[in-house]
Amino acid sequence: MSPEITEQRPVAVVPVSGAELQPFVLKDAPALIEAVFPAQKVSFEAQRERKAGAGQTLTALGSYWKGRKPLILVRAIILGSLLPRTDDPEMDLEIFEQLMAFDTGGLARREPKISVTEIARRLTLADPWRYFAASYEDKAVASEDLACLRCPFEPDDYPGLSIRWRRDIDQADKLDLLAQALATYPTYEERAGLCKRPEELDPAILYAPIWPAVNAHLSRFGIAAHSHPELVEQLGILRFGHRPKVGDTFCGGGSIPFEAARLGCDVYASDLNPIACMLTWGALNIIGAAPEQCAEIERAQCEVAKKVDRTITKLGIEHDSEGNRAKAYLYCLETRCPETGWMVPMAPSWVISKNRNVIARLVPDPANRRFDIQILTGVPATDMKMAEQGTVRDGKLVYELDGKTYRRP
Repeated sequence: MSPEITEQRPVAVVPVSGAELQPFVLKDAPALIEAVFPAQKVSFEAQRERKAGAGQTLTALGSYWKGRKPLILVRAIILGSLLPRTDDPEMDLEIFEQLMAFDTGGLARREPKISVTEIARRLTLADPWRYFAASYEDKAVASEDLACLRCPFEPDDYPGLSIRWRRDIDQADKLDLLAQALATYPTYEERAGLCKRPEELDPAILYAPIWPAVNAHLSRFGIAAHSHPELVEQLGILRFGHRPKVGDTFCGGGSIPFEAARLGCDVYASDLNPIACMLTWGALNIIGAAPEQCAEIERAQCEVAKKVDRTITKLGIEHDSEGNRAKAYLYCLETRCPETGWMVPMAPSWVISKNRNVIARLVPDPANRRFDIQILTGVPATDMKMAEQGTVRDGKLVYELDGKTYRRP
């Protein structure tokens, strides 16, 4: 029997310390994504991005492309594919999470919505007034009593007590307290749910503190980066001998080429659908344009919008006889009631504006066996309450005619 032939593949790459950046040194090295990958965290962040709606980076070009991939997912895959697997998988994962702003420090810099009051409840602090300032209205609480307070305590036990950050607090101390407070939440979903998404923040500020740790961990490969594009370019040289190239032959909404380009890769994208090509071009050349070019594009857009607005106003489009301009158009469907034969407008509520007490009221038109819709402004609270009940209630058609209420499924 002939011996079995097996292919040897390194489990991890451990070059000597102090190594210089050498092309192809990671050519056959396993990628980090093959060993460690925080799939649950990436999945949660990707879901948050998709639920952000118009807050997503690329939806400014339009929401036509429903299958657009989340940018945070694209970033995670590209970084995970370029970063090497070392002999320290725990540190590999820690560095990867710092690069994604998934770590506790990164979450603290993502401007979490944690009030000072909540921090006072959650943390143990011997001298909270080093970080907080307090004022109170209840004279039963003396200032010396407040000075003796130690965290944690329940602020609600002190009626009228108001706690806020000290104006002279060091930013590092504030971030440290936010990180400690976030760590008291049991799951990543709860912690990240309090924070902004990474793409909502200035990357220079969000990632500034991580580079010493990243470079220290990857210094064995000669890595010395101070931004994601620098890191990606250096990893590309180590793996391919040049900056990474990303190709996407079915680019769709442009998420993959856009995020790859933002990370510092050279990108090539195409699609058979011309709308996909247009969206990808717009992502790279409009949203991804330099600040000066973005400002010029914005100025041009504003000028076009002003010219169109002047033309619409001059022609009287969307204006009534008194010069009022329509802000929104509301409509509803009608259905014929099989019992009375009347056409009935269908809506779950006839309230148009709660702030200005504007409602729609159905006015019977016996001659045509249907209802006109009358718009009333500034109606009393009783009419607002009645208007909250539309003609569609619990899946049934409900309306009044000649003092009688009709209900049809």
